[in-house]
Amino acid sequence: MAIPNDLELEVVKRMYHEAEEAGWAYLPDTERTTIYHRWADDPQIGERLSLFIKTSAARRLWFKDGPMKEFSRALNGSGKYASLVAVPAADVGTLTTRALGPGWEPDESTRQVKPLRVLVRKDEEAEWFAWGGAHALRHLVYAALRAEANGDPTPWTLCVVTSFVKPLPVEEKAEHLRIGQRSGLKITHVSGE
Repeated sequence: MAIPNDLELEVVKRMYHEAEEAGWAYLPDTERTTIYHRWADDPQIGERLSLFIKTSAARRLWFKDGPMKEFSRALNGSGKYASLVAVPAADVGTLTTRALGPGWEPDESTRQVKPLRVLVRKDEEAEWFAWGGAHALRHLVYAALRAEANGDPTPWTLCVVTSFVKPLPVEEKAEHLRIGQRSGLKITHVSGE
């Protein structure tokens, strides 16, 4: 039995509100798991879905593989849950300027969502600009390497969006830069706030 659309949107809106308050994009997996467990039996979230998703374990899986898989996209204005985000992430134009400097303009007609990326241009130059939190870096690297392996000569910049509130450890940033050097990809870190 499918979850009625209005109920799904109400539940996801509450989840997104709590995720935003918790700083979801910057939480380690262990803290995310704790939140999934709490949501599964929360009277305003999981219990409202119990007629449609019978067990706590199944609800946790639905949270993880459904709405929360879409959370980053929704923060960036994409996907079916985008309207449920109270405080959207910095727009791609802002991120592009922070990562590459002034003059780079995103071509929104080229935007793709898995992973989030867009072609950016400055004068005669063009490159792919892909962005996400530290959790998304492996997906960004894979997309760039795959494009190159399939013959796309366009350079890539991978932008890891960070937070002043929960900054990435210096060692993790350094590791990202080493991955960029090893793979021949430009990796930058910018604040999304």
